[in-house]
Amino acid sequence: MNSTSRFTSWLPVTAVAAVALAVAPFSVHADEGQWLPEQLQGLDFTALKERGLELTAEQIWDGEQGLLSAAVNLNGCSASFVSEDGLVVTNHHCGFGAINRASTVEQNYLRDGFVAGSFEQEIPSPGMSVSYVTGYDDVTAEIHEAAEAAGEDPAARYNAVQQKRRELEREANSEFSEARVVPYFEGRIWRRIHRVVLRDVRLVYAPPRMVGEYGGETDNWMWPRHTGDFSFFRAYVSPEGKPAGYSEENVPYQPPRHLEVSEEGADAGEFVMIMGYPGRTQRYLSSTAVAVRQEFFYPARLELYATMIAELQEAAAVSEENALRLASTIKSLSNVEKNARGMIFGLARNRVVEKKEREEAEFQAWVDADDARHAKYGDVLARLLELDEAEAARMGKDFVLDNLRRARTLSQARRMMNDEDADGSGLILEADPARDVLLRIADELPEDGRLEPYDAWVASGDGDLVKLVRALQPEYLAQRQFRDRQNGLRQEVGALWIEAQEAWRGQRFYPDANSTLRVSTATVKEYSPRDGVLYTPLTTVRGMLSKHTGEGEFDAPDEIFDAVAADPSALDIPVCFLADGDTTGGNSGSPVVDGQGRLVGLNFDRVFENVAGDFGWNADRSRNISVDIRYVLWLMREVWPAPHLLEEMGVATRRTAAAGQPVMRVRAGVAPGEEVPAGGK
Repeated sequence: MNSTSRFTSWLPVTAVAAVALAVAPFSVHADEGQWLPEQLQGLDFTALKERGLELTAEQIWDGEQGLLSAAVNLNGCSASFVSEDGLVVTNHHCGFGAINRASTVEQNYLRDGFVAGSFEQEIPSPGMSVSYVTGYDDVTAEIHEAAEAAGEDPAARYNAVQQKRRELEREANSEFSEARVVPYFEGRIWRRIHRVVLRDVRLVYAPPRMVGEYGGETDNWMWPRHTGDFSFFRAYVSPEGKPAGYSEENVPYQPPRHLEVSEEGADAGEFVMIMGYPGRTQRYLSSTAVAVRQEFFYPARLELYATMIAELQEAAAVSEENALRLASTIKSLSNVEKNARGMIFGLARNRVVEKKEREEAEFQAWVDADDARHAKYGDVLARLLELDEAEAARMGKDFVLDNLRRARTLSQARRMMNDEDADGSGLILEADPARDVLLRIADELPEDGRLEPYDAWVASGDGDLVKLVRALQPEYLAQRQFRDRQNGLRQEVGALWIEAQEAWRGQRFYPDANSTLRVSTATVKEYSPRDGVLYTPLTTVRGMLSKHTGEGEFDAPDEIFDAVAADPSALDIPVCFLADGDTTGGNSGSPVVDGQGRLVGLNFDRVFENVAGDFGWNADRSRNISVDIRYVLWLMREVWPAPHLLEEMGVATRRTAAAGQPVMRVRAGVAPGEEVPAGGK
C-alpha cells in the first residue's frame, strides 16, 4: 500500500447527512454497563432480585463502604480480600511479575508453584500495592474554575487542570489514605477518590505456570478455556495499623470487609456480579477515531509487537536465566499482540465504524429537529470530528515516536543477554527487526507529515539509533504541545459531546471505564460465536485433561493426574465459566460474586470476538471468562494443599467424593478415552 493511501484512505467524510432519520428509543441492555458505585441506586433492583440478587444497593455500596469495599486494585489489576487477615486473591497473570521476580533457576516458583506454610514464609513483592476505595468527593467545580481562570489558550487550560488535580490530591492525602482526582464523562464530572494504599504485599500461593497459564497464547482470549488463573497475596501494615513499606515487624492487614468464599460456585443461568477496576473503554468515540484505530493503529501495533516478541523469544531460548528474566516481558507483549488481533477482527466483523456513522447521522438529525437542541449542540459533532481528524492525520508519526524508545530498549536487552555487542553504549548497527518496523512506517509517512530529523538521519547514513533518538527531541516536544492543546480542546468539546449523548440516549448512561471502581451484572450463559457453533458455559477438569499433550502449552502437571486417579469424580469439577458481563482490561482478577455476594470465580479474560467490545457493546458477543472457585478450592485441597489458607477463608479443608475408581487419562499419542496407567504422561 502506498504512503498516501495508508494514512488517508480510511478517513470518513466529516459532514453528517442531513436527513430525517427515526431515532429509536435508547435503552441499555440488562447487562450492559460498567456502573459507578453511586449509580447503583438507579438500577432496576426489582428485576435484579428476580434474577437472583439478594442484596440491596446500600449493602453493595452505601457511599463509604459495603460489599465493594472488598474489591481492591492490585497494580492495575483487580482483586479482593478473602479473609480478615488481609489475604487477597487475584489472577495468576496479575501476580505473574511478582512470582517471576521471586523465582530463580534453582527455585523456580513460576514453573513449579509456591505455597507459603506460614506468615513467615510469605515472600515480599516489592513494587506491588493493594488499594481500595473509602469514599468520594465531587470536585467538578474546582476543576472547571481552574480551567476558566487559565484563559482561552487550550494548552494552558489543560495544564491548569492537571495542576489543580495534583493540588486536590495532595491536600487530601494523610498517613492513612491517599487521593486520586479523575474525570468521568470526558471531564464533565470530576471525582476525588479516597483510598487506602497498602505497599507491603507478599506472595502467599501460586499454582504452577502450567495451571495458571494452561493453554498459553493458543487459548488466550479464546473459549473453551481450562486455565487456573489465580494466585494469592497478603497485605501488611505497621504494628500501629498504618500503611507502610516492607518491614519484618509489619502485621497482616485487617480489612473493613472481605468476601465469603462459596463452595457451591455458579452454574448455567445463575446471576452474578463482577466488581473491580476496568481499565479503559472508548464507547463514545467518533467514527473517525475508531476508523484510524482499525485501519492503522492496531495493525501497526500487531506487526511491531509480534516482531518484538520474536526477538525476545530468541534471547530467552539461549539459557534458563534469560528465559526467567524475560518471561514477564514476553507474556505482557504477547497479551497486547493478541489483543490487537482481536481488535482488528472484532472492529471489522461488528462493523463498528459503519454503526457509529449511522448513529452520528441519527444524532445530528435529532439535534437539528429542535431549535433549542440545535442552538446548544448543533456543531458539537463537527467539532469532535475535527479534533479526531487532527489526531488521525499524525497517527503514524506519533506511533513511531511513542514506540521507538521502547523498541530500542528491548532490542538492546536482547543483545546484552546474548552477549552480542554488549558494550552498553546502546549503539545498534546491525539488523534490528523491531526497529526496522518503525523505520519502515517512518519511511511511509505522507509528505505533509514527515519526521524531518528522521529524514536527515537516513540521508546521513550513520545508522546510530542513539543519534536518531536525540535528533527527534524537537519532535517529542512538538508532540507534547500538540497533545496538550488537543486535551484542552477536548475538555470543552468532550464534555459537551457527552452531555448531548446523555440527552439523546437517555438516563441509563454509564461513563467509559477509567480504572475506577465499577460493578457489572451478568448471567452465566452459553455462547454462539458463529453459525452452527454453540458453546456450553462451563468447562471441567475432564476437558482440561483432554487437551493434554505432554508438551508446550498443554502439559498438565502430574499432580493433577494423581489427584484425579485418587478421586475420579474430580473430572467433573468446573474449571472456568462464561458470563455476559461487561468487562475490559483491568477487570483481570475481578471477584465474581453470586446473588448473596459470595465469591464464585475470578474474571480473567474475554472471548476473542468480544475484544472490540471496548468500542461498543454487543449482547451477542459479550462474554467474560472466569476461573471457577470450585477448581481453585480443589487444587488447594487435593493437589497442592494449603489447609491453613482454606481454614483462613472459612471453607472446608477436604472435599467429599468417591475414590478408587479407574481414571481415564489422555497423553500425547493416546486417544481420548483410552485408559492410561496412573502416574505417566
